[in-house]
Order: sequence, then structure tokens, then C-alpha cells
Amino acid sequence: MIENQTVKDILSRRSIRAYEPKQITEEELETLLTCALYAPTGGNLQNSRFLVIQDPEVLEELNLVIRDELRSRPVVEGEMMAKGIRRAMTENYHFIFHAPTLISAVAPRKHSNSMANCAVGLENILIAAEALGLGACWSNQPHWLTEVPAVREIFGRLGLREDEDIFGSVSVGYAAVRPKKAAARKEGRTVRL
Repeated sequence: MIENQTVKDILSRRSIRAYEPKQITEEELETLLTCALYAPTGGNLQNSRFLVIQDPEVLEELNLVIRDELRSRPVVEGEMMAKGIRRAMTENYHFIFHAPTLISAVAPRKHSNSMANCAVGLENILIAAEALGLGACWSNQPHWLTEVPAVREIFGRLGLREDEDIFGSVSVGYAAVRPKKAAARKEGRTVRL
């Protein structure tokens, strides 16, 4: 395999679920957001946007809304949300593990490429965070609950438009704990002709 720093950053990146109680710098945030904006978008429409929450009170308000909404839902085995619902039932639940920054990707609800456009922008943030020595973790909860009025109201304060949905989020901060090794990769996930 060819190795360079970008490949090393991709292979060493891990989802961080414990953060130091310290905010990232403005320069680090600007770098992450610039990397997101340079991700490809279908037809170069550049219609995905990135909303940032760093205010601890707003993050706590969002956490409580997400926690209560997830706790009200039934666990459906086999669904990804089932794990999130179970975790929301735990004491001291925090959907982004007390990270100081949440970056959410939003885009037009009815555009067929919105999920892909948002996902590649967030992936750029994950890789850039690793390159900068930051911790980061993908979060599905705002996406799962994008239609919940209380969630939309909080994101509306940031400018979430009526025709937009939240397609994914990434928490960012300084890692308090870093996993040392990746889980083994499952066999049979690549096929060649």
C-alpha cells in the first residue's frame, strides 16, 4: 500500500467518545469548515451547509431534547437507532460525549444528492480533525430527529431553513482518551473483477 500523511491520517482516525473540557481554537474550527466546503458536491451545486454549535448552554439544551425524544421511542431490534435509544436511557447521557463543538451538515430535503453531499463534507472534517490532532466522532442523532420541532427550533436559531434537513453531525474537541487500535476489518467487503 502507498503511504503518505493523508493515508496515515485516514487509517489512524478513530471515533472519539471522551473529550477534554476545552474548546477548540477558532483557527482549528475555520480549518475544519474550509475542508468541509471543499468536499465534492453533485453537479458542484455546493448546496450543503455546516452549522456550528459551541455554546455549552445550547449544546446542553439540544442534548436534553435529543435524550427525551429518544427515550420516548420504542427499541426496534436491528435498527441503528436502537443503540442510540438504549444509550439515551443511561444516566449522564450526552449524545456527543460532552464534546465542546458540534458541526452539523444540512441541505435541501428534496434534493436527491443531499445525503451524499453532507456525508463527504463531514468525512473531510473527520480526516482534517485527525490531521490537526483533534478528536472527532460522527453523530446520527440530529439526523434521526431532524423532523422533531424542538430539534428544528434549536437549529433554526443557526439558520436551518424550512426546506432543509440535518443529514449528519460531527462532534469535535481535544481527545481525553484515544483508542490505540482499530477493530479488525470484516472480510469480503471489497470485490474485484
